[in-house]
Amino acid sequence: MATIKNIAQRAGVSVSTASRALNDNPRISQATRLKVKRVASELNYQPNYNAQNLTRGESNMVGLVFPVTSDTAPANPFHIDLMRGISSALKPLQYEMVVAIAPNPQELLASVKSMVTQSKIHNFLVFYTMANDPVTAYLRKNGLNFVVIGRPTAQHHDRFVDNDNVKAGQVATEQLLTRHGARHPLFIESGDNWTYELARRDGYRQCMTAHRLPALTWAASRDTGISQFLDHHPEVDGIVCADDILYGRLNRDLQRYDLPTVCFNNSRLMGMLLHESERVDLQPRELGRAAVELLFNSRKDHQLVDFRIYD
Repeated sequence: MATIKNIAQRAGVSVSTASRALNDNPRISQATRLKVKRVASELNYQPNYNAQNLTRGESNMVGLVFPVTSDTAPANPFHIDLMRGISSALKPLQYEMVVAIAPNPQELLASVKSMVTQSKIHNFLVFYTMANDPVTAYLRKNGLNFVVIGRPTAQHHDRFVDNDNVKAGQVATEQLLTRHGARHPLFIESGDNWTYELARRDGYRQCMTAHRLPALTWAASRDTGISQFLDHHPEVDGIVCADDILYGRLNRDLQRYDLPTVCFNNSRLMGMLLHESERVDLQPRELGRAAVELLFNSRKDHQLVDFRIYD
């Protein structure tokens, strides 16, 4: 494998000049820069990006911070597709991914701190937004480069990428009303107050209000079981479910009611449970790619990614 010393010898310059030329140092003449780069190409030189970054005091890693997740929780297909998009965008930048995932906020914060202090990771993508989050508070306090996936809470102005989840909630509800003739659809949420769920619920309610129909919500973490709820509300004639993992958990109970359902995310899990026409594809791979683009572009503060409704 060619080294910077090999390039310098063939180009007839010093090692330091060759290094500066490859990094487009303006103190090196354009003619010398072109000559050194031509030699580097002839020798198939592959720069050591990790060493370059460590010289600057940081690694060529991007930390991916997952929401607090119990050890027994199933993998979220949305997160897997996010990572696929992130990986494809990081590859040409010569960056790799490292994951922080933990069953409680304290361990998650400790993992992120270790990434910074031990592994010299200075760039992060945070896979969630929530009020009073200790991880993003730490990243802010230490002036680290990060982007959140989801819309930040009002008190912070973090850079972010997201879908328009209010509009997605509206369109999903409209699809249920117009395609399935529903007049009393139920909105199902986790009750954990995730920002994206609240936004989709707002869109559902706005659509119901526009049609002068009553809105009805059930929360998994707060209310009675879904079967008991539906037995007490026989008027329910459709479901808008805020998240595919939540729908997967409830699917066995919901099957006996045979209600038309619209859900979010176009994962394989949803492909096994719902028809294509009943899914809102939030384009997680595009979200991942957009997050990487924003992470390394300090001139922008956010980016919105379109979702797709199956016709």
